[in-house]
Amino acid sequence: MRFLIRGTTALSCAALASTAFIAPSFASPAAISANTISASTAALLGTALQPFSPAIPSPDDIAKAKESEAATATASAKLEAILSSANDRLQASTLVAMGANNTYTDALVILEERTADAETATAKAAEATSAHKNAKAQLAQLAGSLYKSGGLDLGVQTILASSDADDTLYQASTLLALSANRAHTFAAAQAAAATSTALNAQAEAASKAAQDATAAAESSRTQAQGAADAQAAVVAENQSQREVLLQRLATLHNTTSALEGARVDALARKAQEEALKAQIDASTNAPAPERPPAVAPKPSVPNPSVPNPPAPQPPAPNPPAPKPPAPTTPPPVAPPVKPPVVPPVETPKPTPPPSGSYTQVMVNYAMSKVGGPYQWGGNGPTAFDCSGLVQQAFASAGISVPRQGTDQFWAAPQRVPLSQMRYGDLLVFNDNGAGQFTHIAIYIGNNQVVQALNPNQPIQVTPLSWMSTMSLFPYAARY
Repeated sequence: MRFLIRGTTALSCAALASTAFIAPSFASPAAISANTISASTAALLGTALQPFSPAIPSPDDIAKAKESEAATATASAKLEAILSSANDRLQASTLVAMGANNTYTDALVILEERTADAETATAKAAEATSAHKNAKAQLAQLAGSLYKSGGLDLGVQTILASSDADDTLYQASTLLALSANRAHTFAAAQAAAATSTALNAQAEAASKAAQDATAAAESSRTQAQGAADAQAAVVAENQSQREVLLQRLATLHNTTSALEGARVDALARKAQEEALKAQIDASTNAPAPERPPAVAPKPSVPNPSVPNPPAPQPPAPNPPAPKPPAPTTPPPVAPPVKPPVVPPVETPKPTPPPSGSYTQVMVNYAMSKVGGPYQWGGNGPTAFDCSGLVQQAFASAGISVPRQGTDQFWAAPQRVPLSQMRYGDLLVFNDNGAGQFTHIAIYIGNNQVVQALNPNQPIQVTPLSWMSTMSLFPYAARY
């Protein structure tokens, strides 16, 4: 199943980097449920789409501030504080967008599972309905025969009345076989009716679950689109105000906007790198994470209230009159009906890993997608979301990993502190406190990651320090 989603105009990494995060004050969302994301997104939209109008000093204010060194320093600090506030606002929009993107991806994965379940349940119900119809026909045929013959077929009456049939034991065995066959016909019809009713109820429940999943996915898509639009609006507004703020700083310091921009960006990078270093150092003493029950693997088969009935058995045809001395054998029992095979999600053929580590193959695949588009629920071969890129990168090296980022992290056989992270490890972001994450990226060394972040940016290589304020989890996953 493929979902073709309309994207938004891509923004360059430079545009986002020019509004780098400084001294964040935004707290990450406490959960990633649809309701929480909905509330967060609504709040963000209400803030981001309103003009961000800080009290930027006017040219006259700047001219007066230049009259004394203290006033110049005060005005400069105010301008830089406004830049920092804009960065915090951008971080807030990015975190909410990450959560909304992840919720939508989860909804698409669930929708695909529920659709497959509904198709399987419908096929099983159709087979059970057909078996029920055949059983009813057999039962009707037996009832008509008994009515016409007064309880026994004419052939059977002839055998029992024949002078050759003076063997009482043989007569008794004949009646016993006939009784067992009739009982089987009645029992088979009854079982087929019960099975048909139960499986049709399951099919109806599965179809309802698929409909609900469709509605949930559409709702999540609306949330994700709103969050993406809000983030794009914040980026555009920050960029516009940045130009004004840098011009004011240039006037204060008798420099140029370009020089002030370089100075502000250098300070931002330094702050980010220091924050990242502190996180990496602290990870050494961070307690080892344990997979919480809340993110245990979920069964792909729905669990409706109707229990699974036994597979229907086709009724036996009317047997011919018994021939001495062999007794009538019971009819064969048909094997249970097997559901049709549901085709898996299409994935590229695994490429055998080289003689060395498979990690290089995996990273090479991800790097080959740099510049390509982000797509909600995207799982290749050209457009991806964050976990889709990870899954297909591992598949290219012959390694099977789960579809969703949280599961990818917890399914790894090893997790190490950030202080021990190495090339090819998986990093996760925006922990909700219950072992669930809204974003995942591949570490490629030199404090950089390759990732699919959001619809406003292409797949790209990003400095990890730029994401240090996005609730970077203190452990990396290693396959």
